[in-house]
Amino acid sequence: MREIECFLVLAEELHFGRTGERLFISQGRVSQLISGLERRIGTSLVARTSRRVRLTEFGAEFLASLAPAHRALVGVIEDAQSRARNMPTPLRVGFQGAIYDSIAAAVSRFEIQHPQTCVTIKELPLGDPFSDVLAGRIDAAVALLPRR
Repeated sequence: MREIECFLVLAEELHFGRTGERLFISQGRVSQLISGLERRIGTSLVARTSRRVRLTEFGAEFLASLAPAHRALVGVIEDAQSRARNMPTPLRVGFQGAIYDSIAAAVSRFEIQHPQTCVTIKELPLGDPFSDVLAGRIDAAVALLPRR
C-alpha cells in the first residue's frame, strides 16, 4: 500500500523530494518504494534523469487504472472506520456470586448514561475470579472480599 501511495503522489508531483515531503519520508525512501513497485510489476513506471521525472507510457496507463481503484479502497477503509466509531463499545464485566438488584440497577444506569457502551455480564467461578481478566476475556471483575 505504501508503494502505491508513493507512486500516486510521485505521479502528481513528478519530483522525488516533494513526494518525500508530502509523505514525510526521505527522498531516498521514495526512490526505494518506487523501485520496489517497479520490480514487483516488472517494468519501469517513471523515467528519471538528474533534472526531470516523468511517467513512462506504462506508468501513465498504470496510473489511469490504479487511481480509481485506490480511491475506492480508501473509501471502503474510511467507511469501515466511520462504522466502527459508531459501533457500541463492549464492556465485559465478570461477577462472582449473585448479581444483586443494586448492582443490576447500577449497570442499567451506566448503560443509559453511556449509550455507546454495551455491558455484557459473565459469572465468575468462586475459586478463580481473575483468570478471565488476565486472559482478556473480560474487562473487569467484581469479586467477593475474603472474610477474616
